[in-house]
Order: sequence, then structure tokens, then C-alpha cells
Amino acid sequence: MTFAGFDRRDLAMLKNLFKMALGDRFLGSRLGLIWAVLSPLMLMGIFVFVFSFVFPGRLQGREGTLPFVIWLISGYGPWLALSEGLNSATSSVVGSAGVVKNVAFKSELLPIVGAMLGVVPLLVSFAILIPMQVLEGNFHGWAILSLPFSVMLLLVFVSGVGLFLSALNVFVRDTALVLPNILMLFLFASPIFYPLSVYPAAIRPILQLNPFYILAECFRAPILNGQLPPLWMIVYMVILSGLLFWGGLVWFRRLKTFFDTRL
Repeated sequence: MTFAGFDRRDLAMLKNLFKMALGDRFLGSRLGLIWAVLSPLMLMGIFVFVFSFVFPGRLQGREGTLPFVIWLISGYGPWLALSEGLNSATSSVVGSAGVVKNVAFKSELLPIVGAMLGVVPLLVSFAILIPMQVLEGNFHGWAILSLPFSVMLLLVFVSGVGLFLSALNVFVRDTALVLPNILMLFLFASPIFYPLSVYPAAIRPILQLNPFYILAECFRAPILNGQLPPLWMIVYMVILSGLLFWGGLVWFRRLKTFFDTRL
């Protein structure tokens, strides 16, 4: 049985590549996998401090700092997953040039593995959020059951974009260098750190179509309100993610025949 040109052997290869990528990323340092937890913790701590104490924000209908911190992390956690996944996916082929040139396997698995690395900071954010929700007394246990679907949606979206960018990076190496700057612009241009209501009414309809914002809402709605996100958001992201993944595969598979001459 195959799906999009992948079979069971590719699934086994995907698991092995993910283990290798996770090990190469963190096990070479003295702290090892502890960095996988410390890095997103430090980033979340910085932004929580800035937007809770330096430039304090508040939520309508919810008084206090703790509800705002929960709201902030529930949106920034998915963003960290997007950012980590896209950066890892973009550099995945060039970073594994020796494997691509010398081992016979489907190299389109590499950007998917890169996208999967983004799940690590996402899990860290969940580990922080759940105790905070319990402490606030606003834990929606049943709604958490919808989060695996949101994680899968995020992975398909990041994999699709990563397939485009990783193939492009083979030919234009500046792609991986400029991507963090573009992502930083998207971060502050998206309703991640601020509610959508604070933006001018004229641009809200455009911001509502921002996939980064919608993916954040797919996590925030169950965590904060115990509700599913609006149906149109789910349909929109399913279609967009599916098209990006399919288009990314076609793009990658057309270009990968030229990889050997550029790696």
C-alpha cells in the first residue's frame, strides 16, 4: 500500500531518520537532549517576561497575568514548532549532502523529518501549559483530544513548505540564511503576541487568512476555551496544507534529479 509515492519501508526509514536527526541535533553537546527542553523554555521565558512585565498585555474578560501567560504560550508554542520545523526542513537536504549522494533512499523524506523536529518545542510548551491550566482551574480535559489533529495539520503544512524550500536551498543557498529573518517578520506581523482585536479593523480580514495565525488558533481554542476552532479555519487549513504538501512533493521530485550536481 502506498500513499503519495511512500510505502511502509519509507515509514520505517522516516522513523530512523528522525532518530538520527534528533541525535545529531542535540547529542553532540554536553547537555544533550536537555537542550531540546532548555532552548524553547528560554525563548518562551524571554517573551513571557517582555509581554507580561515590560510591555504588559491583558485579555478581555480575564484579569491577571496568569491567563495572559497561558494565552501567550498557547500561541507561541505552535509558532516555535513552525519556526523550528521550517528552518530544519529548509537546510535538511544540504545538511545531509553525503547521505543524499551516496545512499539510495527517497530524499523527500528529509524535509518531512525536519518538520517533525518542530514537535519537540511544541511538546515542551504543552508540558508547561497543562500545569498552568490546572493551577488556574480552567483545564479543559476533553478538548485536548483535538490537539493531535492540530499537530498533524501543522506537520503537513510545514512539510509542504519545507519541501519547496529545501529543494530551492540546494540551488540558492541564501534561502536557509534569509528564512529566519522572514519568519521573524511573520511572527510580529501575525496575531501571535497580540489579540486580533488590537489590529486595525481594515486589515483583520486579511490577517484571519494568515495560516500562522490559524494554526495558532487551532491550539488556542481547545486549550483556552475548550472549543474547536471555527469550521472554516479547519477546512481552510486542510485544503491549504494538502495543496502545499502535494505541490511541494511535485516540485521536490522534479528538482532532485539535479541535486548531485549541486551538492
